[in-house]
Amino acid sequence: MGNGRRMYTGEITIENKIIDSEHYFKIVYCPEIKEYMLCVYVAWIAEYDRYYKIDEGDLSLYETNRSEFYAKYEKEINAKVTERVKGSAALRDYDPSYLPDEVLETLDGYPSFDGYVYKDGILYARVKIGDTFFSIPPIKGEKLC
Repeated sequence: MGNGRRMYTGEITIENKIIDSEHYFKIVYCPEIKEYMLCVYVAWIAEYDRYYKIDEGDLSLYETNRSEFYAKYEKEINAKVTERVKGSAALRDYDPSYLPDEVLETLDGYPSFDGYVYKDGILYARVKIGDTFFSIPPIKGEKLC
């Protein structure tokens, strides 16, 4: 999927959950993008999940050497925004600065969420503002408090 093509997936589904309730995360499979992800519970005003890329073979790493897995994904397990962020179940984690200035100037609150657009390994939020749809990427770096 990293070939630059866009694939609208709408809502995503989660399958084959491996739940680590002690660390508040799941390793999940998403059939729409045909990938495993680290799905971390985020406690905020409203609880939600943040999705992170995991490397091929990390499912077996989790099953065979949990302490190594925990060390490798320590920041992600602690719900930090890292370069591994794939997407989120909350618009709070998406960067509205990618919207056109004329849209941002009139935006009051969060726009209507309309699923995801998967491109280059990232789950972009698809939002509808007026009659127009926009795709916005997840926030990266220190932008998210």
